[in-house]
Amino acid sequence: MSLEPGQSNEGAGPAATPGTPACWEHVTRGSERLVRGRGRSLEVAFEQAAVALCALVEDPSTVEVREEVELVCESPELDRLLADWLRAVVHKMASRHLAFRCFAVRMDGTRLFGHAFGEPLDREQHPFAGDVRGVSLVDAHVWQGADGLWTAECEVEL
Repeated sequence: MSLEPGQSNEGAGPAATPGTPACWEHVTRGSERLVRGRGRSLEVAFEQAAVALCALVEDPSTVEVREEVELVCESPELDRLLADWLRAVVHKMASRHLAFRCFAVRMDGTRLFGHAFGEPLDREQHPFAGDVRGVSLVDAHVWQGADGLWTAECEVEL
């Protein structure tokens, strides 16, 4: 298994390491590729999972905040809600040709209210950006660890 840790969207600082609050990472297990977000709250874990997803196609730190997009999802199961949330992010990226830097999530029972912050994808500014239309999300898991941190993890296929 290999890990690629990423920076939190909660303030500046060095790359977060697994086990610290508010971090994201890419995990490879054989042929499986997973995105993982962790945080002190369920909302932060979902935000970080979305950043990890976006980081598969573009370095979020190079994206400027010029637009805000609202997303709403609903599911009685957290695992399904995570998959629906990430699918909504992929859909907005693909349909509006956007790159996202960070996210804000609020949960209300079975509903997720999200905001994605980013900019239109510019091939000159973001020459290595990939096409997110081919991403499918499977095998989503959400849990709270013994340390109190929430983890939101989902397998992706590029």
